[in-house]
Amino acid sequence: MTFIRSFLIAGAVAVLFGFGLKNVFGFWEALSLAFVLQFVIAFLYTSLKINKNTTLTKEFENELEQFMTFSEASILCPCGNYTYTDNIFLNAENGYTCEKCNNEFRIDISLTPTLITTPLNVGHNFEKNIEREPTDDISITQEYTKGTEL
Repeated sequence: MTFIRSFLIAGAVAVLFGFGLKNVFGFWEALSLAFVLQFVIAFLYTSLKINKNTTLTKEFENELEQFMTFSEASILCPCGNYTYTDNIFLNAENGYTCEKCNNEFRIDISLTPTLITTPLNVGHNFEKNIEREPTDDISITQEYTKGTEL
């Protein structure tokens, strides 16, 4: 149905071009030229669109492959006889069956927030780290009574 509708629209446009350019090229020549040009333009547009989609798909697959390598890990079976290399995901069940011992096991991933601090270097300039009490060695030129500080 879409093909018939597209063919009728292309024919109508070609007839209009034929009537519009009949004094320059002649009716049948202008009609044929317009009909062929529509198919050539549609073919080029479709080809460019397919190439663009193919390029985007390849880029997406490359980025997905790079992402998958970040989640890849070597997993040692609890029996110690077999090592898997597989992708591990945080919110998915990561279950495996060992090919050597036929036991089923899974990998549990837990997230624990950890506060990162900067340790204080107490060996260097230890005197700077000690809090000192204020002294009364203040020389004031006006009248001063202890306890009336601002």
